[in-house]
Amino acid sequence: MRKIFGALALAAAFMASAVPALAAVELETRAFTEVTTTDVNGAQETKMEPVERAKPGQKVVFVITYRNTGEEPAENLVVNNRVPNEMVYVADSAQGESALIQMSVDGNLFDELESLKVTETDGSVRAAKASDVVALRWILQGAVAPGDSGSVRYRAVLK
Repeated sequence: MRKIFGALALAAAFMASAVPALAAVELETRAFTEVTTTDVNGAQETKMEPVERAKPGQKVVFVITYRNTGEEPAENLVVNNRVPNEMVYVADSAQGESALIQMSVDGNLFDELESLKVTETDGSVRAAKASDVVALRWILQGAVAPGDSGSVRYRAVLK
């Protein structure tokens, strides 16, 4: 398990953007589990806690935080993130405020999941499913001003 989460901690968010020379964007990817507790009155509260160790079948929330540390607005920002090999993407879990979200089943072609196809080993072609997703892309709408930050996220289950 330690080896798996070493890989998860290093699951990189890759940035591809047309950012002016004076704009600098930093990325940080963190993995969390959602923990629900119930107080003495029966009220439930869900908190996100950093992943220390996950078990097969457990959901993990990946949060990719971006921050413009430069002097100019960062425009046309795109955040790409591969789903770790040990994980399976959870359908409809990708979120990003003011972002167009796309997925990939091969790591190269990105589109809405409904538009993607998978070629089986026998040559037949079928519609892609969430479990086929190997990478996600968030195309941020609008510029990220100097000093501003935001985040995108998705859930995946440990195989």
